[in-house]
Amino acid sequence: MTNVLTQGLERRQQKIAVAKDFLHRTQVLFDEFGSAELRTSHARFAELLDALDADAIRLVVLGEFSRGKSSLVNALLGIELLPTALQATTAINTFVRMLPADRTERFIRIHFQDGRQMQEVSWTDDLALERWGTELDESHADVRQTLDYIEAFMAHPLLEKGLVLVDTPGLETVIKHHEAITRKAIAEAHIALWVQNTTQLGGAATEWEFLTETLRNNFRKFVTVISWWDKVLAPDDARERRVPVEQRMQDKLDVVRQNFRRHLQDDAEYELLTDKNHLIPVSAHWAMDSDPKRQAQSGIEQLSQCIAQMFTSGEALEQIYHKPMQQMSHIQLQLAETLQDELRQLSSDKTLEERARELAHFDVETKMLELEAAAVASSSSEEHERAAKVLVEKIQRDLISPLVDLKSDIENQVDERYVERQIKQRVKNVSLPEDLHRQFQSISVQVGVVWNKQKQQLIKVLDGLSVDYSKQMEKHAGRIKAEMGKLDVQMPSLDTQFSLDFSAIEQHHQQAMALEEEIAARQDQIESIDSDLSQNRANEKNLDLARDALARAERMRDNQGPQPSPRTATRRDVVQKGGMYSSDTYGDVAYTDSSNVDVWMKERDQLTSALAGKEKRLEEIAAEEERKTGIRISLEKAQKKYEREMQAFEKKKARIEQEFQAAEGELVKDTTRRLIKNTAGQLQQRIDHLQDHVSDAIHNVFADQLQALQDCVKEQYLEPLNAKLEKRTQIHSLLEQGKLDVAQRQTRLEQASKEVEDLLTFTRNALKA
Repeated sequence: MTNVLTQGLERRQQKIAVAKDFLHRTQVLFDEFGSAELRTSHARFAELLDALDADAIRLVVLGEFSRGKSSLVNALLGIELLPTALQATTAINTFVRMLPADRTERFIRIHFQDGRQMQEVSWTDDLALERWGTELDESHADVRQTLDYIEAFMAHPLLEKGLVLVDTPGLETVIKHHEAITRKAIAEAHIALWVQNTTQLGGAATEWEFLTETLRNNFRKFVTVISWWDKVLAPDDARERRVPVEQRMQDKLDVVRQNFRRHLQDDAEYELLTDKNHLIPVSAHWAMDSDPKRQAQSGIEQLSQCIAQMFTSGEALEQIYHKPMQQMSHIQLQLAETLQDELRQLSSDKTLEERARELAHFDVETKMLELEAAAVASSSSEEHERAAKVLVEKIQRDLISPLVDLKSDIENQVDERYVERQIKQRVKNVSLPEDLHRQFQSISVQVGVVWNKQKQQLIKVLDGLSVDYSKQMEKHAGRIKAEMGKLDVQMPSLDTQFSLDFSAIEQHHQQAMALEEEIAARQDQIESIDSDLSQNRANEKNLDLARDALARAERMRDNQGPQPSPRTATRRDVVQKGGMYSSDTYGDVAYTDSSNVDVWMKERDQLTSALAGKEKRLEEIAAEEERKTGIRISLEKAQKKYEREMQAFEKKKARIEQEFQAAEGELVKDTTRRLIKNTAGQLQQRIDHLQDHVSDAIHNVFADQLQALQDCVKEQYLEPLNAKLEKRTQIHSLLEQGKLDVAQRQTRLEQASKEVEDLLTFTRNALKA
């Protein structure tokens, strides 16, 4: 398999070498014939060379823990490079690179999150990478939490041809920082292998949660690999073996496609990601087997061919080959027009006086165009700023306001009383009230839908502003073009068609949100530690209060005494009813007050309940003592021991009750805090992000487009016109020197024109290939 990948990388290097040759030859001609006024084009050569020199091709391998990522990498390289044991799954982003030019021995370089100096580790044995690259090795568990990423440098033909492998943590990793590294690695990669296996076909929920937006922005670079395919080709289950192998394979792949269909709304994304070149079953185990038949059935050959093809196409060549070549063709076309214009001027039969007048007129018209371009830029700047403000206000109204309202509803309805009721009812999973839960889910989905609509609206507004800007410039340039026509000067055309790519902005937003979540998680850790310290700290005051309460209860019990008799008291009452002509007679009347008896009986019942089975327990105590000592203790001694037991029991019961109430109260507080954090807290994060970042991002997008439009005018109008003015001045001087110099110049121009046309043809053909 290494040979297939090596050939793919060699073809890629050949393409880049040809492009560098075209660039060098173009620059030589441009330095000789291009005007110094074409500053933008001159500056591009260094940028294009840097792009072509950046020939590393990054292949990222991702998926959840224990899916076979490391085994797949080993099968592709044909060596045992990464640890494959299930108990040592990769837990840190590991970048595998070629050895630096001045090194001969493989080594590991450790990068830390806190900015401290990187550390090198000698790769003396095959366990070195495992020690530093897994979370399960306890000797480095604490250090590993502070790691940023690992670089493993080694000698290998594929690495020496520019391949960089990125082996990522599982997508469900608890280390949030490593998720951000993984997202960045995917964004910067040219090829992304999403490794699933036959036990989780189509991807787990955590993977889709992580990858949904990432897939949408980068779906052309993704290849889904179904590992452990030997479990399908040669299943252990006898019933499965009775199913024809072709049907078994088709059934498994259909499950994957169905899962993809549920998560991918765009038909183009779905069709590409599930075709035979982007959904490939592989058995890394069979690929490393010595049996040629198993190797042939492993699927590693098809995967290698697919990767090799991607080395020389698509994402892998877009930034470092296609875009530089397209820009180079623009420079070549500009140079060809410059050469032809100079040839026309040298062939013209106009007198020197006519040329001088035209130069003066040309100079005036060019300066007028510069002034008009500045005026258009100023006017368009106001339009861009106004449009950005309107869009930001719409986002505030359509996105932020519903989030603020929902957050307020959650904070009003979800409090400790609500959570306490849920806990009392023994609800296992405390969540939002049903209506709020539905509203929360609805708005969570709505945010993405509304943002996509706003994004389309943003593109539409930007396109409209771009067209308006172009029309304004063309209006001014049209008048000058008419004037230039009299001077036999061809006016350059303005092309402001450039596509808008929001993936970088959205990736930045995702990273910002991830960082905010990481900060919140760290704060939770601090609060949890503080809480533990507080709970474990001795509280003498509470202990004293508890002791006092216990002593008070014991005194109250001892002082209760025997059952009291009902009290007899007197009160004023009617002794004799009056007649028709006399009043009632009042006197002291005795009555019985049994309330004290009721109180005593209540206390007695409580004590009786607590001391139930006393006689039986006393007998047990006496029997225990007799077994231990051979002496049967008296009833009085048994009574005292029993009373001590009851005191201990009461204390223990009171302590347990107190601990239970405290634990329940803490559970209520903690559950309330977590519930609000996971709902209102998430909403607040999204609100803060929209308020703090999206507004600035939109204003920046409008400002960037305005700057791009101005750069287009400068590059496509002003610089070429100034270059023509400069060339005509040079031609005027050349004509004044005599016919001989003119003839020599024409000969060289015709030769250079032919070279540029050939280069332009080669470049265009290379782009089509």
